[in-house]
Parts: sequence; C-alpha cells; structure tokens
Amino acid sequence: MDIDFTGEYLVNDQDVTFYAIVNNQTVACIVSTAALDELADPDDEMDAETVFLEHQYKFEEIAEGLILNHKVVDGELHIDRGEL
Repeated sequence: MDIDFTGEYLVNDQDVTFYAIVNNQTVACIVSTAALDELADPDDEMDAETVFLEHQYKFEEIAEGLILNHKVVDGELHIDRGEL
C-alpha cells in the first residue's frame, strides 16, 4: 500500500484535517480538538494549528497505522484522544 502525506492541512473550530494519498486516492485525516487538547501544553495557550504542527509527525504516524488497519470510511479517518 502506497501512503504519502501531502503536507496540506485545514484548521477549523472543531478539528484539523490533513491529507494522505493512498493508492492514488485522497484520504482526509481528521484530528479532533480532544486529541489536540490532549497534546497541548497546559501552561501555554497554543492554538489548534500550533499543536498540530508541533505533533504533525505523530499524527501522520497514527494515520498511517489506521490506514494500514483499514479504518478509512468514505475517504476519511478520525484521530481522537483514544488513538493517541
């Protein structure tokens, strides 16, 4: 299975979405605010984008594992606190 992360991401109020190309198909990898909050430094007011960028490699690693375990549904996978 060929998995490549595009480096593109989109931040909104509920989550951060980044993208993978899996066997020539785009997969939206959606990171919940709960997961972002789990990794945020409680002593530092960091926005969702900053937390995502500081832990992007970790999120990509988690997404790769979910893709390999066939957790993509309708072109999306969700990373929540439980996947950390």
